[in-house]
Amino acid sequence: MRVSILTNGPGELWDWARPMATELRLRGHSVSLWLLPCPFASGREREAASLLGVDKLEGPSGVARTWRELGAERTDCVLQLGGDLMFGTHLAHAAKAPLFVYTYGAKKGLGRAQAVFTACPAMASGISGKSGARSIGDLVRDALEMDAHSPSAASWNWPDEPDSPRLLLLPGSRPAIRRAARDWLTAVVAALRSEFPRLRVRTLFSPFMLDSELEAWRDAGLEPVRAGAGVAMRGADYALTQPGTNTLEMMHCGLPGLTAAPHAFLKHIPVAGLRGFATSLPFVGIRIRRAAVGRVLARHNGFISLPNRIANRSIVDELYGDVTPQTLALRIASALRDPEGLAETRAALLELSGEGGAAARLCDALETQGRRVPR
Repeated sequence: MRVSILTNGPGELWDWARPMATELRLRGHSVSLWLLPCPFASGREREAASLLGVDKLEGPSGVARTWRELGAERTDCVLQLGGDLMFGTHLAHAAKAPLFVYTYGAKKGLGRAQAVFTACPAMASGISGKSGARSIGDLVRDALEMDAHSPSAASWNWPDEPDSPRLLLLPGSRPAIRRAARDWLTAVVAALRSEFPRLRVRTLFSPFMLDSELEAWRDAGLEPVRAGAGVAMRGADYALTQPGTNTLEMMHCGLPGLTAAPHAFLKHIPVAGLRGFATSLPFVGIRIRRAAVGRVLARHNGFISLPNRIANRSIVDELYGDVTPQTLALRIASALRDPEGLAETRAALLELSGEGGAAARLCDALETQGRRVPR
C-alpha cells in the first residue's frame, strides 16, 4: 500500500510516527510522512523526520499550503497520528482513501474515520465514534524498544557507583519551556546536593534540541546527554518531568518520578487558535490559561500525569500550582529516602504498562481494512 502518515508535534513524530513508519517499511509499504502545522512544534521536526527513511517527506508548511498539497496527494491509506483531523479528512476525501486515527483522547471529527485506535482500555472508554476506539497498546512503548536496540544504546549508561542516587531531568522539547526550566532545575539540584552529596544528575534531550544549547546546561552542572529515553530511563532511580509523553515513557520503563507543573511556566505553554491569541493579551491572558488548565484537571480528576489518569489513582508523584524549586527538591528527597516506596511505584508502573507490539497490530489493521494497490 501507499500509506500517508500525518503527524505534528515532537512527541507524536518521535514516539508514534517513528515506530509506525519503521513497521510499514519493513513490510514493504510505501510511506509518505506529512508534518502538519503545530503550535507545539520545536522547529526541528523536519530534521528529525529525515532520519526515518520514509519514501516521501512533506512539511511543515502553513495551513493554506498544507491543505493545497494534501489535496494533490495520491494514497491508498491515511493514518493520522496527531494534529487537527480536518487535514486527514481532507486528504482521505481527495484521495478516496480510508482514514485511520490513533489518539489518546476524544477529538473533533473522529466520526469520519474508518477506525480509531488508542493505547489502552481506559483511553478507549473516553473516546466516542461511529465504531468506538480499539485499544491496541501504546506506540510509545514500541519507540522505547527501538531506543533500547539502537546502535547508541551500548555507548552510554549510568555510572555504577554505590550510594549515588541517579536523578534524570526531563525538560521537554520546547525551547521556551527549556530556557525557563534551566534555572529552576539548577536550584533543585543545588538543594538536593546538600542532602545527597553523591547525587548523579543527567538531563535528557531529544533529537529536537539544538547543539548550541548543550554548553549552557553543562555549565550549570546539569550534565546534558543525548540518548534514547529507552536507554536513559532504565538506569535512573527517579525523574523530574513536566506533563506529557515523558510520563508514559517513564511508565513503560518503570521509572518513578515527579510530574511538576508550576504556575510560573503557564505563560510559556503555547495555545492554538483564537484562544491562543487571547492568552497573549496583558492581564487576562494568564487568567485564560489558568481557567483552561482547570478544565483539563477537572476532566481528569485533578491528575496531570498520564499514568495517573490511566489508572485513575495516584501512582507517580505530582505537584501543580504555586510551587518553588525548593518544594520540588523536598518532594524528590522524600522519595529518594524511601527505597521501598520507589520499588512499589516501579512495580505498579510496569503492571500498568501492558504489552508491546502496538505498531504491528496497527499495521495489521491497515492491511486488513485499507485499500490495496492492484497487482
